[in-house]
Amino acid sequence: MTRPSTCYPRALIALHWLTAVAVLLAFVTGGNPAEARGALEQLAGQAHVASGMLVFALVALRLPLRALLGAPAAEPGPRWQHLAAKAAHVGLYGLMLIVPLAGWSALAGETTAFSLLGFALPLPDAHATWVRLLGETHETLGNAFIWLAGLHAIAAIGHHVLLRDATLLRMLPLKMLQR
Repeated sequence: MTRPSTCYPRALIALHWLTAVAVLLAFVTGGNPAEARGALEQLAGQAHVASGMLVFALVALRLPLRALLGAPAAEPGPRWQHLAAKAAHVGLYGLMLIVPLAGWSALAGETTAFSLLGFALPLPDAHATWVRLLGETHETLGNAFIWLAGLHAIAAIGHHVLLRDATLLRMLPLKMLQR
């Protein structure tokens, strides 16, 4: 197995894995936080909204950092593979921004006030057409995102196991600690 000649910058590695954890937390705590019954459902609803907001914030930070810090050159491979990777990354970044906005819009359609960790969360106008339409897409877009993230993970593992290249290794947090 070849060793990565260059890895992603440490900040991007950290943001990648923090985002992955936040996405998983949002996924496993999914549901309607406005209809929470009982302490456990309330906790899950709070975690869902907070992790969705965190995903948005991390990606809003990660995109300019990636532009500023750059990324290592892609491993050699067929053109279709590079195009697929680029399309997948554009889709992942886009969905990590739009899914939380859709969730915020969906929440506005369910309640007029929502308290997150004791603070009133400002909500958009639920009567605005764009808010209603965007809110209706939250679950579908979230599911599409999870599928795309799963394909992203499978592709990274495939690069490691089948192609035996350094694609996965240069984004692993352990590599970050070894430098």
